Amino acid sequence: MTYSTAPKKIAGGTSIFMDSLRIVAALVVFLGHGYAQWFTTVGYNYNGVDWGHMAVVIFFALSGYVIAYSTTANNRGLLQYTQARLSRLYSVVIPTLLITALIEIVVKLSDPALLAHYTRGVSWPRYIISGLFLNEVWFLSASPPINGPLWSLSYEFWYYVVFGLFFFRTKGWKGLLLPLAACLIAGPKILLMMPIWLLGNCAYRFKSPIKNHGLSWLLITVMIGIAITLFCILPGYPLHLGKAPLFFAGQFITDFIIGVFVALALWMLPQYDNKEVKKTSPVVNLIRKFADLTFPLYVLHDPMLVLVRSVWKTRLFDVTQFTIAMLIVFTATMVIGSIMEQNRKHWTSFFKKVLQKGKTLSLAKANT
Repeated sequence: MTYSTAPKKIAGGTSIFMDSLRIVAALVVFLGHGYAQWFTTVGYNYNGVDWGHMAVVIFFALSGYVIAYSTTANNRGLLQYTQARLSRLYSVVIPTLLITALIEIVVKLSDPALLAHYTRGVSWPRYIISGLFLNEVWFLSASPPINGPLWSLSYEFWYYVVFGLFFFRTKGWKGLLLPLAACLIAGPKILLMMPIWLLGNCAYRFKSPIKNHGLSWLLITVMIGIAITLFCILPGYPLHLGKAPLFFAGQFITDFIIGVFVALALWMLPQYDNKEVKKTSPVVNLIRKFADLTFPLYVLHDPMLVLVRSVWKTRLFDVTQFTIAMLIVFTATMVIGSIMEQNRKHWTSFFKKVLQKGKTLSLAKANT
């Protein structure tokens, strides 16, 4: 493999593919959790084929790829990297935690028995821990009880931290102390899944050997097909998902094998020059906007599904009720997600001021 020093462009068919992959993965999680609410009597069953978990594997690989792109094509230093990552996460996570807490209160009043199915002791510490992205460190698994998908955000946060501290490190062995400290705080669960994220990062940084676009897309289709097939036939190894002490990292070996083929698909993505990239069409813009809203969809759908169940007496295996409920939740998350996207600039401005002030104080302290 050849390491590419020139930044790759995420444009043309490559951009459409990545946005579409994000959309499909988010919808798979959404439909899977909806199915678990209406078409099973035991709730989530991690002993079966959990398509939502494969979607998270795809998210991790995609995240690594995109971060490699942003730090290569638009490298503005650690301060701007931190600002971008924090504003992106907190613009969604803080509203999500507030909405989830409000929904939990409503469910407690409208259907205490349903909430009892989710709660595991006092809930409020989980919101604080999740807001600090500490809900999955070491052998902890402490997302808010009605919003399980937040587990993966803790993983993502620590991947950003570890990578950022390593990528922007100072020269010499002392430059490794901060990323090593971050690894120590994150703990083994998060680190066991990090190779998937790093595979996505490498997929961007290494030059694809395939020059023909048609052959590239054929091989990408094959790689994704192999990943899906392996997910269906491979047992979860070494442990089942959701089981202590590794919880959602339980089948990290199986996930890594699948992640290899997802990363290979990303590695083979064709690169388009300016002549090949036509003017962006309305359809492409729509796909991109929808892809941006998959983040709010991912983090909000679970508590909203529980809310619908609490105010509308659930009829298990009722296709009509299930369909209406899914449409209600989907519409609500799109509206709330649009508001989150509009307010993201305020979070960016906030973190810019905070980090700049911190930098100024640090410089002043160093000069005294």
